[in-house]
Amino acid sequence: MLRETHNGIPLLRFASLATLPDLVHAVTTRAGGVSAGAFAALNLGQTCGDDPTAVERNLELVREALGFKRLAWPRQVHGAEILAVNGSHSGMLAEADGVATDQPGVGLLIKQADCQAIVLAAPEKGVVANLHAGWRGNLLGMARRGVEFLQKRYGVAPHRIQAAISPSLGPCCSEFINWRAEFPPEMAAYQVAPNHFDLWRVSVDQLIQAGVDPERIEVSGICTKCGQEFFSYRRQGTTGRFGTVAGWR
Repeated sequence: MLRETHNGIPLLRFASLATLPDLVHAVTTRAGGVSAGAFAALNLGQTCGDDPTAVERNLELVREALGFKRLAWPRQVHGAEILAVNGSHSGMLAEADGVATDQPGVGLLIKQADCQAIVLAAPEKGVVANLHAGWRGNLLGMARRGVEFLQKRYGVAPHRIQAAISPSLGPCCSEFINWRAEFPPEMAAYQVAPNHFDLWRVSVDQLIQAGVDPERIEVSGICTKCGQEFFSYRRQGTTGRFGTVAGWR
């Protein structure tokens, strides 16, 4: 991934998405904000116990750094609902785990602490989506549902989508000791070590099955539990949230 700093905020960008001239996107780290303690410093999570004033300032710092008029994010519940965001939406929206828009100026935010954010960009239609997929989202087919949503609502051809999967829990740390009870049998194909699963490959396979060109899928390959620069529930327990943001200039 590409590393940059905007207004003092360290940001990561996908090399493939960076070639799309009107798409603004970034993955934040935990550096650059005003939160303290377990939430230091750029915590974007409003429900994890941090000072709400600090979180509001952190969100504003991200918005300013990326140049959006507003940020909008769903109330994430580990489901598979996707919301269409119009030009006036901002702040926290209804319960859902995906957001999509064809309106410029609004940054779609997914908040994370090990789960994937999956960005789907269709520049020819001026459409972008941002999806939240933890292991529950993987089982619900969130990546596939995102492609289908763009196809049905905006007329996006799946093979024209550029997709990117953010830093998240890697196969090195995706341990699920109760997987036999929690996972369907087909998940056994993604087991890479005893009790460890490659959730990145789950999402990639869903995207390909939905019609996305494999050469148009970028996986960050960065594990959030291994990488100290991100908030990680698996590593810390009580922790904040970093974010992936995408939208049109």
